[in-house]
Amino acid sequence: MNKTKRRLSAIVVLTSVLVLGVLALSTGIASEDSSPLNDWNGTWLNLGTMLDDPAMDSVYEAMTDAANAAAGDGTFTTDDAKSFLYAMHNSNFGDFVIAENKVTYYNTDKTVKCDCEYESAGVETVAFGEEEFNWYKFALTSEDTTCPEYKYLIFTEVHSHEEGMEHFHMRYGNTSFDDLINNTGYAMWYPTFAVEGTTMETVADGYAEGAEMMGAMMLASQGSSLKDTWENFDPAFLPAEIINISGTYTKTGEGIFLDLEGNFIPDFLEQVTGTHTIEQHGSLLKVTDDEGSISQGSTLGNNIMLANAGYMEAEGLGKIGFESVATGMIDEGTQGPEIFLNWIWRIYDSDDNLLFNGAGTQVLKRTGE
Repeated sequence: MNKTKRRLSAIVVLTSVLVLGVLALSTGIASEDSSPLNDWNGTWLNLGTMLDDPAMDSVYEAMTDAANAAAGDGTFTTDDAKSFLYAMHNSNFGDFVIAENKVTYYNTDKTVKCDCEYESAGVETVAFGEEEFNWYKFALTSEDTTCPEYKYLIFTEVHSHEEGMEHFHMRYGNTSFDDLINNTGYAMWYPTFAVEGTTMETVADGYAEGAEMMGAMMLASQGSSLKDTWENFDPAFLPAEIINISGTYTKTGEGIFLDLEGNFIPDFLEQVTGTHTIEQHGSLLKVTDDEGSISQGSTLGNNIMLANAGYMEAEGLGKIGFESVATGMIDEGTQGPEIFLNWIWRIYDSDDNLLFNGAGTQVLKRTGE
């Protein structure tokens, strides 16, 4: 059934503050031949490994001052500022070298971790407000057993700001491109790499110029402490694990309506198919179907709950209201999570008189890349 129209997730507002400041200049086209990584050829320094340098101390102080001035309560510390940048730049390797179709990942002790080969998987443009930038996608082709954790790569273009250091941002993982690009849990995750030869002084100067903006982001994104990886929820309050189910799913199922006496209405028995896109932030969910209808919900352990309510126009009835609730379970399928939902719903006329009850089942299976 048609429900409310889709609206942009609020997380875009926070992320756009970062992205508009560091990515909006990316407008070129990457190579898509036998050397798909040519536009990034060279040795790249992992800025996440440089955040402990004493040259960054003044940056953390400036970020803290900016956040506390905006908050007015003085609760942020330089440790909070450092943790904020650590989470943003987090990665499990050090520098890397790119040559044509190969990426050599190094450990932080400068030893080689693995050599992995890739092919281009296209470009995805991401919009933020009135601006946009491109994620360039690369899929693993080599069979080295040490490479699967880097199965999918996404890169921004190499860029600089006001003649500052040349750098780019990336993400990596073994789930899917959709997960890396659209998972709201990664909204503040931007491992960043500077061109070989970039000095610590240049790095610190670059961050110092953006310290006020990053302080505002720190304030907007969290409360009084960021000593753990940045999240918009506190895992200590949740007694069970949170399973990541973000992604795109195929939907199959069936539904039935009952009249006010509880009798099935045969003409209203239907089989349903379609797609759902799940956005997840911590335990909270936003689910959008292929008609733009939106449900909200949450997940805890392998349990899931969704709800939806709104109004729509129905031929012969005018404006009618509806409300629906689903509970279900999350299981592990061959391509990722499978979700089993049991729905109940009610339909009301324009005077809020109950017209029908309904029930249905749905199975959601994550789509592959």
